[in-house]
Amino acid sequence: MKWRFLILTVLFAMIGIQQVSADDDYEITNWQQTVAIQPNGDANVTKQVSYSFDDDMHGVVMREGLAAGKKASALTWGGLKSIKVAVNGQAPTVIQPRQGAAQTGYVETKTSNAVKEKVYYPVRENDKLVVTYQYVLKGLITNWDDVAEINWRPISDWDVDLDKAKLIVKLPKKSPKQLKAWVHSRAKGDVKLDKSQGEVIAMSDTVPADESLEIHMYFDSDQTPLNQLRRSGKRAKLISQQEAAIVVKHNRFVFWMMIIAFLVSPILFVIVLFIVFWQSKKVRYQQNLANQKSGTTGEPVHIFDLPNDLGPALISERLAEKTDDAKIVVATLLDLVARHKITMTYQDMKRPDEITYQVTDENGLQPFELSFVRMIFGQNRDLVRHGDFKKKQSPVSKSIRKRIGAFKQALAKAEQQTRIIDKIATQKATDTKTMALGGLIVLSVISAVVLGIIADQTQVSSIWAIIVIESVVALVTLLLTATQKTIFFTVPDGMQEQWQWQGFKKMLHDIAHLQDKQVLDVQLWDKILAYAVIFGEAKNVANQMKIWAKDMDWNTDNTLLFVPYYLYGSDWSDGFVTSINQDGAFQSSSNVSGGGGSFSGGSSGGAGGGGGGAF
Repeated sequence: MKWRFLILTVLFAMIGIQQVSADDDYEITNWQQTVAIQPNGDANVTKQVSYSFDDDMHGVVMREGLAAGKKASALTWGGLKSIKVAVNGQAPTVIQPRQGAAQTGYVETKTSNAVKEKVYYPVRENDKLVVTYQYVLKGLITNWDDVAEINWRPISDWDVDLDKAKLIVKLPKKSPKQLKAWVHSRAKGDVKLDKSQGEVIAMSDTVPADESLEIHMYFDSDQTPLNQLRRSGKRAKLISQQEAAIVVKHNRFVFWMMIIAFLVSPILFVIVLFIVFWQSKKVRYQQNLANQKSGTTGEPVHIFDLPNDLGPALISERLAEKTDDAKIVVATLLDLVARHKITMTYQDMKRPDEITYQVTDENGLQPFELSFVRMIFGQNRDLVRHGDFKKKQSPVSKSIRKRIGAFKQALAKAEQQTRIIDKIATQKATDTKTMALGGLIVLSVISAVVLGIIADQTQVSSIWAIIVIESVVALVTLLLTATQKTIFFTVPDGMQEQWQWQGFKKMLHDIAHLQDKQVLDVQLWDKILAYAVIFGEAKNVANQMKIWAKDMDWNTDNTLLFVPYYLYGSDWSDGFVTSINQDGAFQSSSNVSGGGGSFSGGSSGGAGGGGGGAF
């Protein structure tokens, strides 16, 4: 469970959580806003937004922010001129104010900080809508002694990405003597200054949802001679210095972020990765050294005799096979049948659920086996029908749910008395391995989060490649290293017994390819199925035993051992385990243990903020 938790943790952390909302029901495929500056300082705005809908919706919303910025005065709504809607390439329709509960029309809501235009216009799935807004903004331009200034956020809080975004600012007169503009946004884009036309054009392939775009510019003050918003002072030099400082600050920020992304994070990741591999190599070295001291080097050879006969359940514990509870029950039941402690009887092979199990001899049973007998047959050693294992409310199912903990405690106690696992060395190696992998997980998660933030802030796409590479390498390392066994057996006895059981398991796995005489000469038939269950080889062994059984004269006792196979087929063990896992006793768990160029980051404290969405 510990390794599963670690693996799930890193998977969830690397994958992340995506937010899903109704906003995904439409896209904005084109956003264009033209701002025509008037001599009196007013700005005539024409905003055209192209929508593509993936579902039926009621209409769209446009928001125009008016609030003051950190370094810019508040704006004033100058009034809406018109709203036009064109659907699926048809001619535009002028939208009138909404009357009552009419399906079409717009509703204007004004506050001191914003104006919202809610346009009711029902659309169907796959409709394409082009909405054109025309309105006036006042207070956008401030006239100084030397220049006129705009410091404004035309984009701030749209619900979805704006594709093919374009902002055009047109001056009243062409060929201004002074024209400077800076655009601030984390989106990537370009800024074009056309003095001959008196225009500034900012373009971006995509402005992400909830991302802002801010423009700061100045031009000849005689472009807006009638502007009433005037302030004294020389502003051009101060603006240039302010923008230069923003660029320097942003470049410094990007520089250090690149150091972290391309140098610090990879180096730390490689160091932790080295520690994980070094620890893994150290464990393998120590295990190989123990093998050499115990004389168990090399691949295990086929072993045909049981190394000992302590019972499949106890062997599973001693070897730390991590066999599930259902298989331990099946293996122990078959083992006790093979040892003639429990008798199987049946009248008709075509009616397998009527097979009965009965305790016939308890002499020589170990305490955990006596606990098993009590769990299955109760204090009175009642007969148990095979079909009862499949019924949740049968006495045997209830008894297993109630007493599985006591059985496993007795089994664990028996393992402690005959232990061959070096608990101290195993615990030390496991703890070190857990710390190393935990460090890798923590670093990977932190690195993914930090680099994701850096990539988002700087819009450097190659950083995402680093995140993916580190995540994949960490996940592969985790999967490979977490499955490496860190179990140490006592030297030499434990190592030798474990090696012998590996040889026996190898024989079970390769049984179909061995010579018949090699296996048939060994008296294992009364045990082989029970141990095959805990080693996961029951189906393979049963298949081969059927082939051999055709040519052999089985006595009655041995034939009984093949009843499960003849009744349920070669997958009898899996079927039996599945039925009591899902349908019967094991349903409950055990109770044991500048002058043009590209966009730049930062902000010049512009006023306003434009947004919108759909409903």
